[in-house]
Parts: sequence; C-alpha cells; structure tokens
Amino acid sequence: INVLCGVGILSTPYAAKEGGWLGLIILFTFALLSFYTGLLLRQCLDSQPGLETYPDIGQAAFGTYGRIALSACCVEYIILEGDNLASLFPNAYVSLGGLELSPQRLFALMATLAVLPTVWLRDLSVLSYISAGGVVASILAVLCLFWVGLIDQVGFHNKGTTLNIATLPVAVGLYGYCYSGHAVFPNIYTSMANPNKFPSVLIACFAICSLLYAGTAVMGYTMFGEATESQFTLNMPKDLIASKIAVWTTVCSSLPDFLHNLFFIYIDL
Repeated sequence: INVLCGVGILSTPYAAKEGGWLGLIILFTFALLSFYTGLLLRQCLDSQPGLETYPDIGQAAFGTYGRIALSACCVEYIILEGDNLASLFPNAYVSLGGLELSPQRLFALMATLAVLPTVWLRDLSVLSYISAGGVVASILAVLCLFWVGLIDQVGFHNKGTTLNIATLPVAVGLYGYCYSGHAVFPNIYTSMANPNKFPSVLIACFAICSLLYAGTAVMGYTMFGEATESQFTLNMPKDLIASKIAVWTTVCSSLPDFLHNLFFIYIDL
C-alpha cells in the first residue's frame, strides 16, 4: 500500500482538473490494468528458474540495458523532493564561483546524497518501519487536505468540468503513475509464505488505494477548481498549520517510496 498509494496521490486533483470528472474512469481502468499486469509479473517469475526480482525480469527481457533503464526511473522522486523542499525554503540557494544552484536543484542534490547510502542495503526488514511511516504520512496528507477544506473553510464549491479533451493526455499520464509500484511486486511474491494468496493481496491493495486516489481527486478539484496545481500541497494556504503539516508529511512520505524503489531495483546489482 505504501508504494501504490504514495506521492502519486498529490497529483490526483490536478489530474481530475486536466481530464474532467469523466477522466476518473481512466483511473479505475489503470487500476484494473495494473492489477492484471501484477498477475503477469507472477507468471514471468514462474516462467523460468532464477527470476526473483524486478531487475531479473528487466535483464531477462532486454539485457543489461533493461536493468539500467529501471534504475533511471527513480529520478522522479528526486524531482519531487526538490520541489516540495523549495516551497518550504524558497530563499535557499548556493552560489560558488560560476556555479549557482536554485532551491529546487539544491534540495534535489541534497536528497540524492541523503538516500544514496540506502542502495547498499540488503536487509528488507530495515525498511519495514519506514514503509509503515510512509503509509501514515500519505493518509495524514489527505486528512490535512480534508481539514483545510472543511474546518479551515476553504470549502468544496467548485463544480469542475465534465471532460477536458485537450488536456486529457496529461490526466492519462498522471493516473498511470499512480499505480507504479510494480518494482516491489516480485519481492513480495517471492517472500510470501503462501504465494497462492498473491492475487488476493493485490485486490485488497488496489481497492484501498483506488478509493484514496479517487477521494483525494474529488476533494482537491472541488476545493481549488481550475486553479488546481500539480500537487495539492501547492494550493493549500501557506499560513495554515494543516498546510504546513501536509507539506512536511509529503516530504517524509516520498522518502519511503524512493527508498523502496531504490532497494528493490538495486538489490540484485
């Protein structure tokens, strides 16, 4: 749940704005497709001996280049860390000679250096507590959004649009990103005491995460309307305590996602 319902939840209101209310159908379509591809991953692992991790599948399909391409995908989490920390400390920058680092680049570099040692971890139990913290942080960020809308009286007054054809492809990309937790599935499957329950585990996880995604999309879009930004934390009034909590929990929740993907992708390198 931590990997599936991670930082992607921040962009679901923006995806609802770009695609319209009917675009939510795409969200649930991706949930079904991702569930099916999760089952296909299990078949890939069972297809031949020696396949145990996601990098194994990538290398079996495309060789060493496939394994490297999987690693490159983790840069998205670095970008997210840089954007959110820059919103908290907009005046932070470094100027050394001819080298100038904007807040986004500075914090992206700092985040990279902070998580780099984790790629050498080989014990999955070390990340279990961080994973639980990531789940709590994601739920807390959504609760802060609800608090700002209801208690702090931002309100849910925007009706939104039914369908935005022109920007629908943006919504497709964002909704697809919401279910990008497949790097973890092989390790979960191979570590299960009863692998036959793997489909049931997938169903439960996808159902819970889809409800959270859809609920957040509806809340955020009805709160901010056409002014909805790429992450709902950027729309929340900065002077409110709930907004500050949401931003900090976003920073904290993206770290477990990053650690999980790095761990499972690099574990066999």
